[in-house]
Amino acid sequence: MRRTPFLCVASALVTLALCGAASADASTILVLDQSGHLSRESNPLIPAAEISDLSAGLGRSLTASAARSLPAQTASSRNLEAAIGRVAGEGAISAVTHADYASAIASARRTAGHLRGQRRNELRAVIANFDRMARAGLATSSRLAPMIETLRRNTQWWTKGSLLSYGQRVGFKGSQLVWQSYPGQGLQIQWLGTFGYMNALVTAQSKSAELHTLAGEVSRLAVKRAGGLAWEYLFQFGGGRPPWVSGLAQGTGVQALASTSQRFKQPELLKTAESAMGIFRTGPPSGVRLNLAHGSYYLAYSYAPGQRIYNAFYQSLNGLHDLAQISGNKSIRQLWLRGQTEGRYELPFSDTGSWSYYEPGSYSPLNYHRVLRDFIRGMCDRMTADREREAAALRLKQGPDAVLGNFTDWPNPGPYCVMAQRFTKYLYAQLGLTMPAPSSR
Repeated sequence: MRRTPFLCVASALVTLALCGAASADASTILVLDQSGHLSRESNPLIPAAEISDLSAGLGRSLTASAARSLPAQTASSRNLEAAIGRVAGEGAISAVTHADYASAIASARRTAGHLRGQRRNELRAVIANFDRMARAGLATSSRLAPMIETLRRNTQWWTKGSLLSYGQRVGFKGSQLVWQSYPGQGLQIQWLGTFGYMNALVTAQSKSAELHTLAGEVSRLAVKRAGGLAWEYLFQFGGGRPPWVSGLAQGTGVQALASTSQRFKQPELLKTAESAMGIFRTGPPSGVRLNLAHGSYYLAYSYAPGQRIYNAFYQSLNGLHDLAQISGNKSIRQLWLRGQTEGRYELPFSDTGSWSYYEPGSYSPLNYHRVLRDFIRGMCDRMTADREREAAALRLKQGPDAVLGNFTDWPNPGPYCVMAQRFTKYLYAQLGLTMPAPSSR
């Protein structure tokens, strides 16, 4: 007997924003300026939290009730201060940067001592996470930039901003980064939401200034990891301890950077994206690659090699495809090819026969069913365009009877197209609607 997945019908109208389309319902974000003025802004280019948050399941953050049961955090930063001193002593950061970082830490510690209640607990949690990272030798010179940025923003918010519930998106005047509240862990950069926003900015011709700002911010906060660059999550989440990475977020990130490089004709952004392949070449916990019998599987969470989240995997493939196409880099194309062969093998296992699986044995909620369908459709569209483009080029070279023959180089999009159509059919059936007949071309 088939189980019926739990659905929230109202979310069926959400339009996917991770790959460049704006949400039909603008995301609401709280923005804090330097004077402490807080405004509620509606930004249709920021993807809705329900489709660009970290996924459910094993990767579930601390809830507010769980956060209240945590032991009280201290505001000690001795290990972090010592780590910054060592990095400065090795010449990895300048004396000016050392003084700037030390000032930010002192300000955070001092502020935590004056705050009360949730504000104190959130700021102390951030300090405690970073102090534990420093004690474990993880406060490296490149990692210090996002750590200090996170400390500064939490100090600013919990001094001047409002109390926040789980999942609330926030921003800061003058910055384009998307932050999110994770009660018990403070404010954190939401990299998936940030890169989804960046993808949307690429398509918005009137938002060049915002896109320039965001490209500079994400480039500055990239960290050396797994022989390349990465955008790390710096908080505890679903059993994972910081720092950890997500194939879903990083795949969307390289997609956004490659598209931004193309729009602005800035090769340094493309170079940054190409440098971010380390985690896709490396196994967990440093990277996200699993080498399986049929190809490579790219994980949603570097700390959870046993968890196979289908939507996260297919979006990482879309990102790798776009980067490979824009850059012309053959080694990145091989990462995509290895992934798509595994992706083609995994497709039938994502299908229940009447709905989709979020991960093996777990039905997708409605919003994740739509997300998975759209990511698989993205694979179909990209691979179809690849074949059409190459077939046209071949006919120009060899005449109208030329046949595109190399399946390894130009794999068949059919399985992805069929599954996307099937998931759409399930969606219409679940909502009690009649699926329109396909249009003829």
